Amino acid sequence: MFHSRTLALMTALTMGSAAAVPLATGSSAGTSAGTTITNTAAAGFDDPSGGATPSTVTSNTVVSKVTAIAGFDILYGDGSTDDVASSNAPTNYNKTNVVPDDTVYSTYRVVNNGNIENYVVNLTVTGSLPTTQVKYYLDADRNGTPDDINSPITSVTLPNGGYVDIVQVVNVPTTLGRGTVVYEGPLGYAPGGTINGVSYNTYNESSNENTPGTPASNGDLQPTSISIYAPTAVVGPNSYPDGNGTGTYTDPNTSSTNIVRQGDTQTATVQPGTSTAAFIDTIKNTGAISDSFVLSTSAYTNMTSVVFKTPSGAAITSTPVVENGITYVTDSNGNPVVKNIPAGGTANYQAIGTYDARYSTTSFTVAIESTSDSDSVTEDTTGHVILVPHTLFGDQTNNGPDATLNPNPNVNPGSTATLLMQVKNTGGSSDTYSFTSTQVAFQVVDASGNITTQNVPVTYAADTNCNGTTDVGETLPLTLVSNATGCVIATATVPANALKGQTPPLTQTMSSTGNITALDTNDTVNVTLTFTTTPSNKGVLVAKFTSKAGVSAGSETESNTGLTNPANYTLSQTTALPGGNISYRIVAKNVYNTSVAKFFLQDSVPADTTLQSYALAQNNVLVAPADTIFSVNNGTTWTSVLNGASVNPSSAAGTTYLVAVDTDHNNVPDALGPNQTLQLDFVVKVN
Repeated sequence: MFHSRTLALMTALTMGSAAAVPLATGSSAGTSAGTTITNTAAAGFDDPSGGATPSTVTSNTVVSKVTAIAGFDILYGDGSTDDVASSNAPTNYNKTNVVPDDTVYSTYRVVNNGNIENYVVNLTVTGSLPTTQVKYYLDADRNGTPDDINSPITSVTLPNGGYVDIVQVVNVPTTLGRGTVVYEGPLGYAPGGTINGVSYNTYNESSNENTPGTPASNGDLQPTSISIYAPTAVVGPNSYPDGNGTGTYTDPNTSSTNIVRQGDTQTATVQPGTSTAAFIDTIKNTGAISDSFVLSTSAYTNMTSVVFKTPSGAAITSTPVVENGITYVTDSNGNPVVKNIPAGGTANYQAIGTYDARYSTTSFTVAIESTSDSDSVTEDTTGHVILVPHTLFGDQTNNGPDATLNPNPNVNPGSTATLLMQVKNTGGSSDTYSFTSTQVAFQVVDASGNITTQNVPVTYAADTNCNGTTDVGETLPLTLVSNATGCVIATATVPANALKGQTPPLTQTMSSTGNITALDTNDTVNVTLTFTTTPSNKGVLVAKFTSKAGVSAGSETESNTGLTNPANYTLSQTTALPGGNISYRIVAKNVYNTSVAKFFLQDSVPADTTLQSYALAQNNVLVAPADTIFSVNNGTTWTSVLNGASVNPSSAAGTTYLVAVDTDHNNVPDALGPNQTLQLDFVVKVN
């Protein structure tokens, strides 16, 4: 270009015209290229042949064409100094805090500093982004936006010394990361051509010399610098977004729940019967522009769910809700978003956690993520803890209370049953505990063998140090600090006439001043086997008497068993005539504290006698023959006594009879209950 500009200047001088130096202001370099300039000279003189009229002789006409001066420039639209390095874009073209997916507009002016009419300059982009992200448009009204957004341009046509205003539109990719800087600017390219027989060469912006003889600096480029915004924000406890929380406030939804702020964590102490805790968090936008933040949760510990609501408690849905100038709405993925927090501004929201009440401590974390960047890195997090008043209650073990354990202590009738119960305060504060229980239901038997239920109350005594005894100073109710363990001793007196066996489960209830209730519902007491003490030291007493008229009942006592004689029966020797009968009465009593199974009485036909009859009476009530069975082979087989027959054909001396009650007719002797008697009347005739 330096050479062509030199040629243009020399041509102008030969034509006798003043040479115009191309300017970078859009001023014309002079007469349009290709213009034809003609010139004819003449000579004037007095005609020597005489005459008064001067003579004139014209010369030939000479013709000159104006040479082309190709010169263009692209300038910043606000007049800022151009031809700068990418990193030195002027203030209006240094676009900071740009958000991915934003559109950046920059104005430029394309000027024709040559003398070519309708000079075409093609426009391309030079920079960091794909060319598809950058377009150019006419901006005739210089308002900084495209005249027609639907008509991008790729070239401009310039009049001699004229200009065209354009706007560069950059669609910032959504993938650009925070802090990224890109540079975009227009690059001109003017193809060569011929106008009215005058040719001119191809030039681009870097080879074009807008000041003749002076090469372009910095590629003669005018970059727009685009810096991607790096959002910053903090979130913390209610009114303390910087995470330096102190003091307390009340759950906005449950007045009985107190929430303590400590640093960047909030701790709610809930009451029994509740299932949620509502925290208030505060976001502060510490960035340079208005921003929006997506809310999410993480680090669940023993939580069921967490939902977000507006400060007033309204649901956050796809329908925007505006409170205190802040918009609350869900995004296309259903995530809650707190929108349009101004730079330096704050906004609140509720984080409502539903906890698993089986655990004494539950927690979750809330994170905020700016929508003004392309990454998924959270800007900040804040913690939430829920302390559930909680107590463990059950039977004492080395590992703490166990409500599933049943010690089932073995206790003799007339003794005291003891259950060692344990309490652990797993809540967040001290609590005081009281204890009650359903009564223990013992089966008891009276002297006549009648069985009933006797309910015995349970009493409690303190055992704070769990050593199995109530020490001096240990009293009820029992007070325990958080995470402390204590014990109580539950006792019940077993009736002296209690039957052997396991009682039904009793329900023990622990209640606290903190409205905690815990149950142990499976403990039982096992009454051991015992029997009434007699000289025989047996659980079944047997005595045999012989019929004798006139003997009073109870006038004689069998020394080994303590059984007394029935009326008209004696322990003494009696007499009998040949052919006469001897009537024996065998009396048995079960003095165990339980029934004895397959009970029978046994007697043998004495020598010199013949069996006449036998009959049973239970508790002094005659047993019907139909409910009586006997065996003559030591119980191998049993036979019913039917149709009133009471004597087996094998009734000779020496035959041993086993006789039993069989009310269910299964040919198996019935059981004899505790304190019940069975007597066998066995009659033989003296031969």
